[in-house]
Amino acid sequence: MLEFTPVKIEDRELFEQYSYAMGEGSCDMAFANVFCWAHLHNPEIAKWGSFIFIRFGGVDGKQHTYMEPIGEGDSIAAFKKLVEYVCASNEPFKMAGVSANFAEKLRTSIPFCGYYLYPKRSQFDYIYNADQLRTLAGKKLQPKRNHVNTFKKLYNFTTEPLSSAHKEEVLKLVEEWREGKENADLEAYECERRAIECGMDNFEALGLQGLALYVDGDLAAFTYGSAINNNTFCIHIEKGSVRYERSFAMINNLFANALSEQYCYINREEDLGIQGLRDAKLSYQPIMLYPKFSLIEILGNEEKVEEIKRSTEAVEIAMLWREAFDDDEETIEQYITKIRPLGKSYILRDRDAIVATADMFNFVGGCGKCSYIYGVATKVDYRGRGYGKALMKDIFECLYRNSANLCMLIPGSSSVAEWYMSQGFSKVSSSPISLLNDYAYDFGRGEDELNTPQYRIINAEEYLKEYARLNPETAFCVTVKDSVLLPNNATFKVEEGSVKKVADSECGNLMSISDLFDAYPIKEDSYFMVRIAYF
Repeated sequence: MLEFTPVKIEDRELFEQYSYAMGEGSCDMAFANVFCWAHLHNPEIAKWGSFIFIRFGGVDGKQHTYMEPIGEGDSIAAFKKLVEYVCASNEPFKMAGVSANFAEKLRTSIPFCGYYLYPKRSQFDYIYNADQLRTLAGKKLQPKRNHVNTFKKLYNFTTEPLSSAHKEEVLKLVEEWREGKENADLEAYECERRAIECGMDNFEALGLQGLALYVDGDLAAFTYGSAINNNTFCIHIEKGSVRYERSFAMINNLFANALSEQYCYINREEDLGIQGLRDAKLSYQPIMLYPKFSLIEILGNEEKVEEIKRSTEAVEIAMLWREAFDDDEETIEQYITKIRPLGKSYILRDRDAIVATADMFNFVGGCGKCSYIYGVATKVDYRGRGYGKALMKDIFECLYRNSANLCMLIPGSSSVAEWYMSQGFSKVSSSPISLLNDYAYDFGRGEDELNTPQYRIINAEEYLKEYARLNPETAFCVTVKDSVLLPNNATFKVEEGSVKKVADSECGNLMSISDLFDAYPIKEDSYFMVRIAYF
């Protein structure tokens, strides 16, 4: 039987022995976070084999919530041991802060008929390249360099390593910071103040490192954190005085430069779903968002599970985008929250997890109703298994039912273009196009000359009618073959501006749906996206 006891500061050595071996970069793997927020979360610890278990709650009517097993070895066996213990305790089983690595192990190793595992966006950690925060190099970080330079010009400043001796000054600045926030959540403030006080009281024992920034002898900002593993440092607290402009940017940059170069990555923790905090963290150009998942039992939570599925769809799509595309986090956030809802999305799931997705944006072009296909992505482990093909088939059939004549996309590479040709798209056009919209979003590949599209005829008969109308002098006969949209398999005779179906025997010109557009194209130089949502 597992024996859970309250977390004590003496547990730091045991915790870090197991967490460092695990190698995860989550802020939950910082012992200082577990210990300093004990007044809020009531953490308890138990040891089993080469693992430790941490749980929170259990007071004031709160149920326990467990972290994933921490340690090296058979983590699934450890998980089963934990489930066995919780079941014997006659308590519902919940986990939070589950890493992507462990979540994938659970999905592939545990029959998930009884549990639902989902990403919690507000708990994703922001991970930065440490050198990038030290140098603030690059165009996107120019505003941060400007803030630092402004502070340097305005103030006569000094720094010194933070320690427990700074406690009174630190708490005074924390109170000043709160007074500057008119709408501050007083309960949240008090919880954070107690966590900071605990950190300052136990600064050295917790292995904390920090920096104090002074202007003419007055504490203008402070920050501190601790190592999560051998190459990642976690920032736990950062506060600046409202009396000194750009103090946050300055302390951020100074502390990054004060840290040992062994730390390649800096974790600046979560945004808690606070939009202002999210925007601030994104503005520093994180190299990744560290995803974390929660797990609940389905039985008794059926309605909640359905609600979670709907609310976390965008989060899962964003995770898939990070894996599939080379976009920065700000671009992903803009697309997922503002642009994607304007279109129609398709997703495929495997055991509740989204494994493939595509979006389409409808408009009216020179050949009638059209759709631009965008964001086609399949998880790496699911590629080559028919998910992308199934997704395309669903999209084509939907477009056909809704009287679209054509769809188009811009392939990301030559190999991707070949795959699209196998789905009925034309060869890549030699002429770039412009994609215009009212939302200042770049639907292309960043450079105009790379925006060379592929086209896919959806309704061969209607497309040919439009072609005949635009080219009344043209006359030809063609037998179309389409392995996806079977109604397109027919023979069409085009003459005098009209189209009619004829018997296959009347025509010796056999053409695939892919080649049909190349032979009889209807092209424009520019397209206005998201103009008409016709279905």
